Amino acid sequence: MKEHDTLAKRLGIILTRLNTGEKLRLDELSREFGVSERTLQRDFNERLNTLPIEREGSCYFLDPKVLGRQSSRELSLLLLNIGLDTLFSGKHYLSNGVLNSLKTPPFLFKNPRTEDVSKYAAIFDKLINSIQRRHIIAFTCNGKRYDKFSPYRLVNDRGLWYLAGVNRNSLHSLRVSQISELIRYEDKYTPCNNIEIKLSGVGLDRYQLDTVEVLVVINQHALDAILKENTSNELVVLKELESGDVLASYQSNNIQALLRHIKAWLPDVEVLSPDWVRHQLKQELQSYVDSTY
Repeated sequence: MKEHDTLAKRLGIILTRLNTGEKLRLDELSREFGVSERTLQRDFNERLNTLPIEREGSCYFLDPKVLGRQSSRELSLLLLNIGLDTLFSGKHYLSNGVLNSLKTPPFLFKNPRTEDVSKYAAIFDKLINSIQRRHIIAFTCNGKRYDKFSPYRLVNDRGLWYLAGVNRNSLHSLRVSQISELIRYEDKYTPCNNIEIKLSGVGLDRYQLDTVEVLVVINQHALDAILKENTSNELVVLKELESGDVLASYQSNNIQALLRHIKAWLPDVEVLSPDWVRHQLKQELQSYVDSTY
């Protein structure tokens, strides 16, 4: 049997087989995927626990009454839960007859800009479980340690994944790709309705509370003009390079505002770090180019 070494691929294959009515045995899956039966039990009991999965001993299968069925109401709830309820103008478009039509497909999403989470799938999985079970966690992000962090939601904002939660009575939004040394405690927190409303109602950039240092290289010919615009003193010149250009540091807790400044200064400014700011700037520029053709 071919071994599948990623969680996402394993769950995808399991879901596909369950939906076709196949009965899956732990011992056979263990040999196929090269993981322990205990790991597979976690797949069924924790990661897939929202599905109507039946169990007979070590054999798992979907409730026959729901095989191949998903009502428009269930699909509407799914879209609502992931924040895409306004994606379609009418809920009747969500029926199986429309979405699963063998005729010409009515919808096509081209080049969706989403971050690849496969590189940190293990942390992503732990965060999902912590959010669902309301467990308090601790971790390191960009060299800073966060203890007793209450994780509320994993939010995809403009294609990038953030962990939104509360630490020391403050709302934080932190890049998931920058999280390491994650610990999940048995202690649980009680969610606050006001935090839920904030997360559902606005983009995370309005609650970007953590100051980020962005290193940039500025063309020597544009330096004076850019410094005159820097009325907030957030831009600090660090040193002059051999080329005559300068290395500068820009510290801000509002990355979207910073990106607007950088786009106005192009091509005289280049972002060096952090990588996720470079990535976000590239995405926004690419989106603009795509929209003009």
